Amino acid sequence: MTQESIFEIQADLCKAMSSVIRIEIINSLREGPMFVREIARITGNQQTTISRHIGILRSTGIVSSTRQGQDVLCRISNSKIVGICDLMRELLIEMSSHRSNLAAAIKDDQKR
Repeated sequence: MTQESIFEIQADLCKAMSSVIRIEIINSLREGPMFVREIARITGNQQTTISRHIGILRSTGIVSSTRQGQDVLCRISNSKIVGICDLMRELLIEMSSHRSNLAAAIKDDQKR
């Protein structure tokens, strides 16, 4: 595997994670496998919408699913995905805090 192909795979993974709905799906699945209908109920989205987004997550290997009669059971393929989401959230909180502190410092400077 070349460095370039690793970057392409990483870009595909980031693209798959670039949707609020898909992040909500991953967050819903962090506790364990769930049926599409359950994910739809939790996220407040239509089942068809969830199914479409599950397909995108499945195509990148983030989520796997199995059919059980009429229902589809989904699970996160690798627990590191949850860790990635948690790290991203921590980073965003830190960045937001830094921006707030910076904005406050600028405001103080402008008052002087």
